[in-house]
Amino acid sequence: MDLVWQERFKLRTYDVDFNNRMKISSLFNFMQEAAANSANSLGFGYDQMVAKQLFWVISRAKIEFTTFPALDEEIIVETWPRTIDKLYAIRDFIIYNQDMIEIARATTSWLMINGANMRPQRLNSNQIEVATFEGKIAIETLCEKIEPLAGSNIKTINTVKIGYNDIDINQHVSNVKYVELIFNAFPIDFLRDKQITKFEINFLTESKYDDVLTIKRDQEIEVDATSFYFEAYNQNNKPVVTAMIQ
Repeated sequence: MDLVWQERFKLRTYDVDFNNRMKISSLFNFMQEAAANSANSLGFGYDQMVAKQLFWVISRAKIEFTTFPALDEEIIVETWPRTIDKLYAIRDFIIYNQDMIEIARATTSWLMINGANMRPQRLNSNQIEVATFEGKIAIETLCEKIEPLAGSNIKTINTVKIGYNDIDINQHVSNVKYVELIFNAFPIDFLRDKQITKFEINFLTESKYDDVLTIKRDQEIEVDATSFYFEAYNQNNKPVVTAMIQ
């Protein structure tokens, strides 16, 4: 059984930003698609999970970038189930350009959720066997809890109401939409003048239709800031997502 899955994607007009660079939200879409197809091929994909009232949710992600492809270029997403860490299924990724030159690496942490009680389940305990390939590692350090920057100066950037286009097949806000919300709160000048080298995100609580999210941002005290911290809260003041961009 081949545990390493590869899938090719072409960048369309909606996959790149105003700099003609691939959006990080688009990469999340590609990674999610490749992860789903990989899981299906290994026997723990959507159909197999739903039959047992289970589903996967991504809890944390960390991506390190070398460069960004442009419109009409192709990327190859390589992914595999790396290991099991307590309740988390760890899935890694290596992203290549169309010439098979590495452009990014990622590690992600997933939870298996019981659809009946919405609680995380222990892996390999529900007749779903999760195969792993521990001999291949994209990023050595697993995803960690994201903490605010020292010298906090958190400011509210915007407020967003969740609508139809934000909801996925699991009836809650998709991880890609959270990434889009974060980048809509990002300083446009930084995106115009610099290239992102690292993106981390923690998904803390699900959001549903009609929820109202408040997006906040913090940055380093230095004038030439290179690290930005984000957090979002719902209408009940419960943290929903945190992120760090460098």
